[in-house]
Amino acid sequence: MRTDQYALYRVDLNTAGKDLWKKPYDQLKSENRQIRIDFYRQIHISNLSAREAIMDIWERTADIRDVSDVIVVNRDGEVSCFYVDENTPRRISGFIRINSSGALVTLDTKDYRIDGMEGNWLAADEIIIDGRQFFLMEHQDYHRQTTRVILDCYGKKIMEECGNGFDQQTKEILHGYVRNNQIKEPDAIEKQNKPDRLKRLELWQKAYENGHYERSWESGMEVNYDAIDGCVNHQKDHPGKALSDPEKKPKKRMSVIKRLREKQIVIAKRTGRSVPKYLEQQLAREKD
Repeated sequence: MRTDQYALYRVDLNTAGKDLWKKPYDQLKSENRQIRIDFYRQIHISNLSAREAIMDIWERTADIRDVSDVIVVNRDGEVSCFYVDENTPRRISGFIRINSSGALVTLDTKDYRIDGMEGNWLAADEIIIDGRQFFLMEHQDYHRQTTRVILDCYGKKIMEECGNGFDQQTKEILHGYVRNNQIKEPDAIEKQNKPDRLKRLELWQKAYENGHYERSWESGMEVNYDAIDGCVNHQKDHPGKALSDPEKKPKKRMSVIKRLREKQIVIAKRTGRSVPKYLEQQLAREKD
């Protein structure tokens, strides 16, 4: 069962955001200062009843809150953040930033191109629902004079024509989208990856028992198992073939590289080109 809560955050004077302490919201906005959770620490948390709104929380925290604090409300998986100004809470965006791998859109995004739509777009607002972050995109030139679009952090278009932004109807649609597009649970991912992991474990177990990977591979497929070289290419010995004489010297095999160099010299002479000196020098060294 989901538990709705709110938490109160205060500026951490040991961070780079210490200058935010007790500053009015309008001043920070005019200075284009960022209000991020990295600069804060949690000082209070409490459960939230279904009927309580932000003004009820404002009254409940009158004795402990101070200007520049931030109230974070988590209701039904939807996260909202409010800056404690001198006389009223001010809703803010970007206080909590989810670092999703491969994210294309953030609250700082500008000059963004959306498929099928003209012009450049910027992120005007954001909302977090069950850990999924969505952004309200506005046209950089026309802003609210034209349609607005909602994207997820990967740039996927979720909704079009959102003239009223994140109103109640839009939030309900996003809640439905999140429910119908849940990320796989860890147990499901674990079950899906289990066969591959077991296969790899079996291979490496054979490698451990037999010495190395090539040995584990050839031990099950090699015909005569007389050489471990990574290639299953040995044929079974002929039953009538006599054993080779140990005193007889085996024929010396000609180097493949040497034959290649000789071939290069022949081709050079045939075509009337000069033979590279390094080839003649290498052949002379090999003859010696």
